Amino acid sequence: MRFSLLGVIWLLSFSLFFAGCASSVSYPAPTSSSEQLPYPTPEYRTEVFAPVKVSYATNRRKAPDGSLLPELNVSGDPLSYGQETVLIPFKRDVGSFKDSHSPAFKMLMKFGVVDEQDDPIITLLNDQSLTLTEADFFKQFKSTTGFKSGDVLLFVHGFNVKFEDAVKRAAQVSYDINPDLQPVVFSWPSIGDPLKYNRDFGRALDSVDDFETFMLKLVASTQGKRVHVLAHSMGSKVVIPALARLYSTHPKLFDKKLGNIILAAPDFPRETFILKYKAAFSKFGRATIYMSSEDKALKVSSSTYLADRGMLGFSGSEGFFFPGIDSVDITRAGGVDDLLGHSNYGSSARVLVDMHDMIGSNLRANKRKGFIVVPPYKYFFLQP
Repeated sequence: MRFSLLGVIWLLSFSLFFAGCASSVSYPAPTSSSEQLPYPTPEYRTEVFAPVKVSYATNRRKAPDGSLLPELNVSGDPLSYGQETVLIPFKRDVGSFKDSHSPAFKMLMKFGVVDEQDDPIITLLNDQSLTLTEADFFKQFKSTTGFKSGDVLLFVHGFNVKFEDAVKRAAQVSYDINPDLQPVVFSWPSIGDPLKYNRDFGRALDSVDDFETFMLKLVASTQGKRVHVLAHSMGSKVVIPALARLYSTHPKLFDKKLGNIILAAPDFPRETFILKYKAAFSKFGRATIYMSSEDKALKVSSSTYLADRGMLGFSGSEGFFFPGIDSVDITRAGGVDDLLGHSNYGSSARVLVDMHDMIGSNLRANKRKGFIVVPPYKYFFLQP
């Protein structure tokens, strides 16, 4: 009985000792949900991504759920407006358009071996999409508050491009040229299917009037900013006729507000441009055509487009040259993951730097660095 009492006293003393030790140990407080985490969720990883806001206008028809379809909006008010947010990774090669993980990386993610931050990709934040009225859309270009200080870069995509991809490409190209540029995309209803060339061709032609209407309103709404137009591939079928008409009807406005017209790998018949549009673009004086002799996509469209007509974006012995228009062969400029040689405008750091000099310094090709002329060709070659 005496032994048991002593044992109880010893056990109580032992417990009190360790209880005192435990109370003297300080543990870090749990991280508050309002504090920034070392690796935030993809939507808010500000230390990994640069958020780029892209304003858009589109003549795609809206579905009942609000999504944009690859069909023409034939209603009385064909254009829809809005704004998207795209995250551009800080740690990436200039020109990289990586917007998805490889299957192997996804498998490693599934087993917890790697995380999102190990392979940052260009990301469209669907939960931050905004639908704007026409008035609110154009109002943003008249305000200097909460708006980027640079000019506007209007991107018109080409064949086989879905709406989401057009927005992401506009963000990437604009950011790589100059982060101060304000990207805007005009998205016509491409279906995003490489086997639907003729279908996209018709939709592009049907979008000329809508683009012309939008372009006039955009140029008229900007205050103290120029609008630079970058049209890629089949997007030139939308842009070239519209700008030629606008410049003929509003020359003073477009001389003042329009910065540069950049036709990148234009999938547009060379002879049609020479016959109908070269004079207008030459008179404007700030038009650039990026061409390549190794553009596999244009080789295909040239061979299947009506009667084997050469395309404006294809260089070589018949490459386009006309005084007043800067024709530039970018075959040697290279590009990131551009297997077809058709997207150098956005994938080549050298071409992006050239557009930076063109837009930022308002320099013609003969005043920019890295150009040579190789006889018998009269146009410029951009060096690596």
